[in-house]
Amino acid sequence: MKTFFRIVDNKLFGIQQENLGFSVDEPLYIPDEYLNNQKFLVMRTCHGLGDWVILSSMPRLLKEKYPNCKVYVPSKKLLQNIFGDMLNTWGYGTFDAGDVVNNVFLNNPYVDGFVDNFKDEVFHDHYRIFDDKNDKIPLMNQMLKFWQFKDDEMIDTTPDFYPTGEEEEWFKNFNKSSGYGYISASSTFGDTAEPDVMLKKIKEHGEDMIWYYYGEVSLDKSYFSFLKNVIEVKSLDLNIRQQQMLKINADVNYGNETGMNLWTAKYSKTYILNNKTYGPIHGSNRERKRPFKSGNFVEGIKYL
Repeated sequence: MKTFFRIVDNKLFGIQQENLGFSVDEPLYIPDEYLNNQKFLVMRTCHGLGDWVILSSMPRLLKEKYPNCKVYVPSKKLLQNIFGDMLNTWGYGTFDAGDVVNNVFLNNPYVDGFVDNFKDEVFHDHYRIFDDKNDKIPLMNQMLKFWQFKDDEMIDTTPDFYPTGEEEEWFKNFNKSSGYGYISASSTFGDTAEPDVMLKKIKEHGEDMIWYYYGEVSLDKSYFSFLKNVIEVKSLDLNIRQQQMLKINADVNYGNETGMNLWTAKYSKTYILNNKTYGPIHGSNRERKRPFKSGNFVEGIKYL
C-alpha cells in the first residue's frame, strides 16, 4: 500500500491505497470547476532536484493549453508549512528544498510567482493517469493526462531551463572551448548498472575531446580516469545553475540518473546509464527505483 496525499488549504492529508494515481482503464480527471478558476499551483510531493526538474515544463504547457491562467510554484515557506520534517527525507531540509524549487523555476517566463499559501485543492504528482501496460510514459505526461490534456497537446514535456541574462553573460566569459563534453556521475554511478557500455561510448569521442567532470570522487579515483583534457567542476566552485549552463551548452552529456542529467534532454545530446536493479540512495534509507518504474523516464534522453 502507498500513501496518497491530498493538499487542501495548505494542509497535508494522507490515505492508504494500492496505487498513486488512476488507471487508464478507470481514469479520473481534474474537476472542470478547478480549471475554470484558472489559478494553478505546480506541486510535487517528492523534493529532490530531479523530482522538480521533471515538472519544469508544466508551467509552459499549462499556459499553452489555458492561455488566461495564472501559474504559481511554492515558496520555501509554503513547502515548510505543508511538508515540515518530511522534507528531510530527501536529504535537503526545509530551507534547501525551497532552494531546489527556486533553482528550477528561476527566470521561467511562464511562472507568475512563488506563493506562501494556496487556499484551494492542490493537484500534484499523485494525481496522474498511468498505464500498467506501458511503463515508459513520463510522469509529466501522466499528470497532464489527469489535467485533461490530449496527446497532441503534450508534444514537448522535456524539462525546461531558462537562463538569466547574467547567467548567459557569465557563460560567455567563462567558457572558451568551442566544443566539449560533460560527465556528471553521482555517488551511485556504477552501483546499480554496469558502466562499461557508457565508458565505451565516451571513448568514441577520441583523446582530443575536452571534458568537464563532476563526480563524488576525484577523477583519478573514478571510472573516467583514462580521460585526458579534463576540467574537474568541483574545483570551480560553481552553483547549480552555472553547472547547468555548462551542461546545456555541451556537445554531449553523460552520467547516471540524476536531476542535473535529466535537465539537459532538450538542449544537449544526453546519455544516461539506466539503473538495472534497485539500490540505496546515498545518504538516505530510500531505494532508487529504475527510472521507468518511478515515472522518471524523460523523452529525448538516450538510456544505455
